[in-house]
Amino acid sequence: MLGWLKNINKKIKDLNISVDNYKKETDNQTMPVHAYINRAKKMIDRSMFLEARDVLNEALSISQKDALIYKYLGICEEKLGNFEGAVDMFQKSASINPQDKNIWHKLGMTQITLKKYEEAEKSFEEANKISPMNTDIQTGWGMSLLKQKKHSQAHEKFVKAIQINSYNFSAMLLCAIVEIRIKKYNEAEQKLLFLMDANPTEGAAYEYANLCHLKENLNGAIRYAQKSIELNPNMLPAYLLLGEVYSQMFDYKNSVKYFSTAEELKLTSSILYINWGNALMNLYKFEEAKEMFQKALLTEPESVDAQAGMALCCAETQNFERMHSFISFVEEKGEEFATIEISKGITQATYGNIENAVEIFKKVLNSYPKEIYTYYRLAKCYEKLQKTDMVKDSYDKFIKLNPNYATAYLDYAKFLISMKDYKDAQRKLRKAEKLDSNNQEILNLLFYTSYILVKDNLCEYNIKEAISIADKIEDFQYPELREELETLLKDVKEN
Repeated sequence: MLGWLKNINKKIKDLNISVDNYKKETDNQTMPVHAYINRAKKMIDRSMFLEARDVLNEALSISQKDALIYKYLGICEEKLGNFEGAVDMFQKSASINPQDKNIWHKLGMTQITLKKYEEAEKSFEEANKISPMNTDIQTGWGMSLLKQKKHSQAHEKFVKAIQINSYNFSAMLLCAIVEIRIKKYNEAEQKLLFLMDANPTEGAAYEYANLCHLKENLNGAIRYAQKSIELNPNMLPAYLLLGEVYSQMFDYKNSVKYFSTAEELKLTSSILYINWGNALMNLYKFEEAKEMFQKALLTEPESVDAQAGMALCCAETQNFERMHSFISFVEEKGEEFATIEISKGITQATYGNIENAVEIFKKVLNSYPKEIYTYYRLAKCYEKLQKTDMVKDSYDKFIKLNPNYATAYLDYAKFLISMKDYKDAQRKLRKAEKLDSNNQEILNLLFYTSYILVKDNLCEYNIKEAISIADKIEDFQYPELREELETLLKDVKEN
C-alpha cells in the first residue's frame, strides 16, 4: 500500500518537473496566449475595451513576443482615446511581425490622428510593400500626403485607390477635395456628382457646396450646404459656408440666421465667431462684427484672424489706439491680411492724408479684388479731393458689385445733390428707398430732389408725387417746401 502511494507521488513530481522544464524551454506559450487573445477579441467586438485590455495584459505576462497581443492592445488604446499608447502598441506589433499590412495601416491612420504625417507616410509605404494593390492603404497614404500639402502626390494615391476599387467612396471624396485645391474643378465636380447620387453624405454635399462657391455659383452653394445640414444637423462647415454666402449676397437676415443656429446647437469655437465676424464686416456691420471677434479671442486669445478682424472694426469705429495694438500683433506674426491694409488706409483718410489713403486702397484692390467696399472708401476719398469723375467711377463700381447696400446709394445721392445733379440723385434715392423703405433721411432727400425737379418741370402729376413722398415721412424736415407745393398744385388746377 505504501509502495503504491510512493509510486504515485513520484509520478506527480516527475510531471511537475516536466511542465517546469517545458516552460523554461519555450518562450511561446501558444495555447494559453491564443486563448487570452480570443477572449479579448470577443470583448472588443462587444466594445468592452477596458476589460479586453486587462485580458491582453495578462497574456503579455505570459509572452512578450506575440504580435497579436500588441495589435489588439493597440486597438483597445485607440478606442479608449489613448492614441499615443495605440501607436506604441502598433509599432511593437509591427516590429515583431513586419509582414502584417493591417498593422502598418492601423499605425499610419493613428499617426494621422496625432498629426504625425511624415511618420504616417512611412507607415503606409511599409504597408504598400506588403500589399501594393490595397485600396485602403492607398487611401491612407494619400491622406498622409494631403495633410502635408503634397497635393500632386496625394492625388496620385487617391486615383490609384479608386482604380483598385471604384466604389471606394472615401478615396473618391478625398480625390475631389485635392482636385478642388489644385483647381481641377471639372474633375472634382464629376466625382462629387457621382457621390451625391451613389453615396450622398454630409461631407460630399459640403464639398460640392464649397466647389459651387468657388465657381461663384452662390445658389448652388446654398442648395448643397443646406443638403449637408439635412444629412447632419451638426455639420459646422456647412453653417459657416451658408453664413458667408448670404453675406456675399448682402442678405443680413439669412447670414445671421445660420451662424446663430450653429451657436444654438453649441457648435461654438473660435472658427465660428471669426467667420461670423468676417460676414458681418462684409455687411458693413462693424460694431456687431467686433462682438464676434471678441468672442473668438475669449476662446483663442492668440488668433491672428480674430486680431486682424478687430483691427478693421476698431478703424471703422474710430478707436485707433486699440487698432494699432491689433495691427502690431498681426504684423509681428508675419501674417498678411486685407483688413490690416484697409485699416491703415482708413487711418490715413481720417487724419487728412487723403492721397496716402488713396494709394493704400488702390493697392488693396490690386491684391484683394474681392474687397469691394474699398471702392466705397475710395469714393469718399475722391470727394475730399474733388475729383468728380473718380467719385462717380468708384461709386458706380461699388453699387454694381453690391446693389443692395442702401447707404451707398444715399451717400452717392448726397454727392450728386452737391453737384446739383438732381435727376441722377433722385434715381439713386429711389433705389435706396426700395432697400430701406422707412429711412427718414432717404425719404427727406427724395422729397427734396423731387421738389427741385418739380420746379423745373411743373405739372400736376409731379407735384402730387412729391407731396405723396412728404406724406410718408414721420420726421419731415421741409414743411415750408410742402406748403409751397400745395400752393402750386392749386394754381395748376385753377389754370
